[in-house]
Amino acid sequence: MNRLERLRFGTAALCLVAFCAPAQAADLAEHYPNRPVRVVNPYAPGGITDITIRTVLPHVSQAWGQPIVVDNRPGAGTNIGTEIVVRAQPDGYTMLATTGAIATNPSFYPNLNFKATRDLAPIVLLAETPGAFAVQTAMPAKSLAEFVAMARSQPGKLTIASAGTGTSTHLAIELLKSLAKIDVVHVPFKGGGGGIVGVMGGQLHGIITPLTLVLPHHRAGKLRILAVTTPARSPLANDIATFSEGGVPGYEATSWIGMFAPKATPAAIVQKWNAEINRQIRQPEIQERFKAAGLVGRGGSDRDFSDYFLRDTERWAALIKSAGIAINQ
Repeated sequence: MNRLERLRFGTAALCLVAFCAPAQAADLAEHYPNRPVRVVNPYAPGGITDITIRTVLPHVSQAWGQPIVVDNRPGAGTNIGTEIVVRAQPDGYTMLATTGAIATNPSFYPNLNFKATRDLAPIVLLAETPGAFAVQTAMPAKSLAEFVAMARSQPGKLTIASAGTGTSTHLAIELLKSLAKIDVVHVPFKGGGGGIVGVMGGQLHGIITPLTLVLPHHRAGKLRILAVTTPARSPLANDIATFSEGGVPGYEATSWIGMFAPKATPAAIVQKWNAEINRQIRQPEIQERFKAAGLVGRGGSDRDFSDYFLRDTERWAALIKSAGIAINQ
């Protein structure tokens, strides 16, 4: 075979590969899944991640005609469950459902055996849980702007509770301190319940916690919510302003739940998951169940979620470093 013939042969082979690749991808997606799928949840049963996926996955299972098994693997700040998926075969039969903790863990656990932004393929943003900043009703501050002014006039005097050091609510407080240029005292609790009681009892000035935990108390006049932590008003309480509207532009501290696959998982499988999840979370039944649990369904493309995940990882890393936050491992 002379040089010209080899060139023609090579060109033909490349064309054949290019022609066959989409067909192979379509065939793979059509026949997937053909056996049970495991979705690893790196939290204990009963939490918000569990509620989210157990709301959606049964519908996906029914649509595909295959069992989807939730495998709860809590421990090490979600890193045990996450590493199981990182090390799994990238065949679409071991997936991960987790929270935004996956974006902050690299800053708190610098010696991990994996790098989530490198070793996982984001599939879809399932849902978000809006947070809220609530204060005791005896406080003279009736708005976020008034609270910020009050904090600036009394540096180091006002207290804000969180669900614990290094949690999303703690980072939300640090973000407020950074953007509003205020000095307030962070008071960590183990969970949000104790902080809410402390604010209602007058021992603490405020708390940042999931919106649904304080919304009933706000409606009953036992607490005053000054702002929600989402960039836009929450459909769960559209009458409550955002931090940006309250004079802290650029503020966003939303907890989220998303799905990931091992990095080398075929794109056709990632796309099939993304399309089906998007279809399911648009269903009124699932939207209503989300709302009852304090969740807002999201969806979007895998590229959207990938960009969102990378941005969250980078911005929280910068804040954690500047604030000098560390957790006991």
